[in-house]
Amino acid sequence: MMQDMPIPAVIVESDAPSPSSDGQKGEALRYLIASLAALAVDTGLLWIAVNVFALPVWIAGAIAYLAGLILIYVLSIHWVFVRRSFLNTRGEFAVFAALGLLGLFLNSLVLFAATGLGLALPLAKVLSASAGFVTNFVSRKALLFTGQAS
Repeated sequence: MMQDMPIPAVIVESDAPSPSSDGQKGEALRYLIASLAALAVDTGLLWIAVNVFALPVWIAGAIAYLAGLILIYVLSIHWVFVRRSFLNTRGEFAVFAALGLLGLFLNSLVLFAATGLGLALPLAKVLSASAGFVTNFVSRKALLFTGQAS
């Protein structure tokens, strides 16, 4: 259940391993693994939406990306990051999702441009996922999972 606590940031420990056990490299590795899981959901739904339901790539990409966003949030707060900056889960998810919208825009732009240039959808997806991974990890780590009150 989501907590109805104030939005100001505070340090909150997550269920992830302690920082002394693997540090930032461990978080990066766990984020990569969690991202691959989210990418599998994202890519699978993209393929189904385009090939089974005949949705336009940009709509299918948005739906698939949002499903991956939900998965990566759950994995991030329970497994990837050791420290959280918000007690308020709604506020945290709102910021997480807003940062994800930046990734969604980048994802859609790369998918649209790459397929428009004639690249196969799987290759376009690899390009868009790579750009989104870097953008999302850096922004989320810096703004949500530093454990530093701001």
